[in-house]
Amino acid sequence: MSLENILLAKGKSGELAHFYLLETSLSEEKSGEVLYAFCHNFIRHYYHEVERQTHPVNSLMDHPDVLVITGIEEKKDYTVSDAVVMEKFFTWRAVQSQRKFVIIPEAHRITEILANKWLKVLEEPPVTATIFLLNPRRIKLLPTIQSRALPLRIPQKRDKHDETEWKEFLTQTKELGLSKFLETFSKGPRSLSFWVEELIYWETDQLEGCENKVELEKVLKLMDEMNTFNQPAATKWTFLYFHLKDHVLTRYLSR
Repeated sequence: MSLENILLAKGKSGELAHFYLLETSLSEEKSGEVLYAFCHNFIRHYYHEVERQTHPVNSLMDHPDVLVITGIEEKKDYTVSDAVVMEKFFTWRAVQSQRKFVIIPEAHRITEILANKWLKVLEEPPVTATIFLLNPRRIKLLPTIQSRALPLRIPQKRDKHDETEWKEFLTQTKELGLSKFLETFSKGPRSLSFWVEELIYWETDQLEGCENKVELEKVLKLMDEMNTFNQPAATKWTFLYFHLKDHVLTRYLSR
């Protein structure tokens, strides 16, 4: 089930949260576009499938129950005026729908002063609403903001050829011991960095808890340290092998 469908199911069951933090692993420029497109598609489908509205949502900017915080001056920090805009938006009754939506496209433009003004409404909007805070630069947010948001990682669309190659790689790895794994792949046409990127790409798309991502972070940190101290390539391949065996193969091949 896709992330959008998961959220739609939560909407139908009345379990949609009021504040989400959205990120992706793409570059900042592409990330902003992908995150906003995800919000647009989700809100459009939410109104159609959950609230059974018949009129199409062509533009979020023109929908009376959707607010996009663009900022008075682009590329500069959001201002107190933007806080006032959202507060006023929540004082109005919904015009066409039961749930209102707010999109804050650039988390890095929120100052500490503005964050403090928004805390109450981020914690509990005064009306039925969902707020999407987009973080295209993946900055470290203020703890007061971070603690109130449910994080969502927007999956990337994979290339069909890459998906097939990744699956073949894991299928072979499942059958190989360490020595045969090293013999097969360390001298193969694909580099270690290629498979690590594939692993990161795949792990980013997974929706289950964060414990496996934490384990991957440990492996990547160790590999960075090994690069710094010029450790042998075989050592890094070995770390990759055991991570795949312990944290990836069971999840991937059981799907």
